[in-house]
Amino acid sequence: MTLLEATASNSSFSKVSPGLQIAVDSHSLGAAKTCFRLYYYSIVLGYQPKDLSPHLTFGLLMHGGREQYYHGRAQGAGHEEALQATIEWALAKTWNAALRRPWASDHPEKNRLSLLRTLVWYLDKYGDQDGLKTVILQAGEMAGKPAVELMFRFGSGLSTAEGEEIQFCGYLDRLASLNDKVYIDDLKTTRYALSASWFNSFTPYNQFSMYCLAGQVVWKEPVQGLILDGAQIGATFSRFERQLVPRPKEVLEEWVGSTARWLQMLEVCAAEGRQLEASGRDAAEAWPMNESSCGNYGGCDFRGICSRSPAARQVWLEAGFRRRVWDPTQARGDV
Repeated sequence: MTLLEATASNSSFSKVSPGLQIAVDSHSLGAAKTCFRLYYYSIVLGYQPKDLSPHLTFGLLMHGGREQYYHGRAQGAGHEEALQATIEWALAKTWNAALRRPWASDHPEKNRLSLLRTLVWYLDKYGDQDGLKTVILQAGEMAGKPAVELMFRFGSGLSTAEGEEIQFCGYLDRLASLNDKVYIDDLKTTRYALSASWFNSFTPYNQFSMYCLAGQVVWKEPVQGLILDGAQIGATFSRFERQLVPRPKEVLEEWVGSTARWLQMLEVCAAEGRQLEASGRDAAEAWPMNESSCGNYGGCDFRGICSRSPAARQVWLEAGFRRRVWDPTQARGDV
């Protein structure tokens, strides 16, 4: 599979320079910063494990449940009614109709029961009594709808060697107002205590830097910053804390400058990948491994692939992974 074939249906990649992503979201950029080979396998080729980790599944369902609740409230539902609809949604999303059984997670902390419990307790704490109020959009096709899972896309001010504009894109979890000021509100789940050190781990943090920049560019009023809701998930409990995550203007400017260098390196990788393909070699060689990241977060999904002989890797990829197109320019559907 050539770089052109791998990215032909992905509108976030250049058609002029195959293998080069020109619409970049925080997930793609984060993968590249972690390991270029991880980026190549997961973003360029689009491989992901056949079974999603319970951590990823739990996080997606928490965000999806929160979105359901805020949409219900925006449509006039009271707290109890919106909460009930959210739980019904979560029950349906965690039911495997083909196997006629619930989502099977053997993780003691991330499972169907802890998901339902966490949604109820989180929304009881930050639902009806929340000082942060979801912004209701006033103009355009989204007028009257809550600013939840809000898609953004804007020019980064950066260009490729061929003159193509590089864009930043993605989704903001929620825009919310407090004392007539607008903030980005995000949710993260963890098994760790919600201490000052945990909140500090998000400064600096690639995803939130892009979010804060997006808030300054695409929203009609200055976004004051990002508020993080932390949810500690235990086997028998769920705890919540909220803190402001700072991003001074100077820090954002520095992030843009640093990101430009990372994007330049990705352009070099893509160019070298095309050269390798032209000579009959595997383009993967152009995206080098960062072995120091192999053990992060319980171990990279592709650790077993990279540990095998290069000639055998494609066979193992096809056996243990499935392909999907990671295209951040496309509106995503329900969880």
